Amino acid sequence: MFDSELKIVSRIGKLHTASAPIYRLLSDFSFLNQVQIPDKRVKISQSDHDTCTLNIQAGGEFTLRIVERIPTSLVKIAADESSPFNFTLWIQLKELEPYDTRIRITLNAKLNPLMKLVAQKHLENFVETLISKLEQHFGPNTPYYNTNYEA
Repeated sequence: MFDSELKIVSRIGKLHTASAPIYRLLSDFSFLNQVQIPDKRVKISQSDHDTCTLNIQAGGEFTLRIVERIPTSLVKIAADESSPFNFTLWIQLKELEPYDTRIRITLNAKLNPLMKLVAQKHLENFVETLISKLEQHFGPNTPYYNTNYEA
């Protein structure tokens, strides 16, 4: 009722591969079955091409859904109605040249003022950590440093 908007925009990250394999990985939640989440309080209950259900210890279960895809440039993710708050996550890719794709993540959320105060730093950290992890995954010293890589 008294929700306020929270917008978090990441720094622009540099990924050392073409945008196509990055897009293939980010636009398909079924790849999450292979991911080990470092936070033991978060578990992936189920994932397929379009949806991913997360179970958060002491936070309940909710589903993320990919709601928009623009090949090699955008993946838009939204929380479903079971989420504790309404949010969207935009992942934007821009290939400048081979082996040089830039990435930016924007999180838009509607939170009540108290939740915004409590969650803002954690959400900012989440967005920046995603950028850092993707930079590590698609870095110059990884097997993905190859425009022919098939995610």
